[in-house]
Amino acid sequence: MSNTTEKTSNSLPLIKKEHRNKVLITLFLLTALAGGGYWAVIAATSSSAPPVALALRLAYIAVLYMPVPLYTLLLSRFMLGIPIPFRALLSLKHITVKKYALVAGLFLAWAVLMIGSVAVLGWLWPETFGHLATTNGHLVHNLEKLIGASVDTSAMNMPPTPLAMLPLGIFGALMAGLTVNAIFAMAEEIMWRGYLAQAFAGRPFCKKYVTIGVLWGLWHIPLIALGYNYGTANALPGSVLFIGFCVVMSLVLGFVVERTRSVWLAAVLHGTFNGFSQVMLLLVVGGSSLLASSAVGVVSLVAWLVVFVGCYISTAFASVTERV
Repeated sequence: MSNTTEKTSNSLPLIKKEHRNKVLITLFLLTALAGGGYWAVIAATSSSAPPVALALRLAYIAVLYMPVPLYTLLLSRFMLGIPIPFRALLSLKHITVKKYALVAGLFLAWAVLMIGSVAVLGWLWPETFGHLATTNGHLVHNLEKLIGASVDTSAMNMPPTPLAMLPLGIFGALMAGLTVNAIFAMAEEIMWRGYLAQAFAGRPFCKKYVTIGVLWGLWHIPLIALGYNYGTANALPGSVLFIGFCVVMSLVLGFVVERTRSVWLAAVLHGTFNGFSQVMLLLVVGGSSLLASSAVGVVSLVAWLVVFVGCYISTAFASVTERV
């Protein structure tokens, strides 16, 4: 038996500070290696056809960078001998339809706020914020920009309007979030809202998840600095913005974990968001990725902040009414 038998309030073992620190050191050492590997992939594919280069870079990120938190915990447990409560962190027993409805509701609230904000801002200041795609020409332009190559639309079944992709994209994101995207997202969430949430269990909610959010954002910096999400021209402001985005998103995902007692449901929300973020890349024309033309811009950050504030207020109100 390990010496981590004392339990927290949600029945997970307490994590010793020295173990947490060793895990974090291991995490950022592996992150440095993975970031260096991504730089090498970019250099090696710089002369490749853009679609090939994009595919290879995304494959590297999906297989060797994003799962680094999971790889860290596996290495910590099986090579460094640090106790990691995998069984508790991966437990499915707290997942219910009602709890999933909460997750889906949070995503839908963000999606409505995000799409509505882009529509209004695009109508008022299209040069600054971009605007929603209204023609298939807009859609094709964004697709060509994304893959870096021309697209032959003669054999494609184009939608009557790009906006028809919104409900389809939302439905597809919800389905992906329940399946494959949840698995990929869990490779991150098992560390951030799983292990580290337990490692910082004695801290107040906001302090705990803000700390985790900052660490989560810093972990992404090698990717952001090399142009991921915002492009190389926005590497510095993008790095700062993404740390802020991760802090806000961490509060929302932390709310899910604390409310449902399931790390998997945080992974479901994370994966659902990731799925819909690709749709936003196709449906917003022009503008800056720092603002509204990506799902990790300022507009999205504010939308998630509004969602979290709504959660916070509703929880506080419920707590007050229970005491009355």
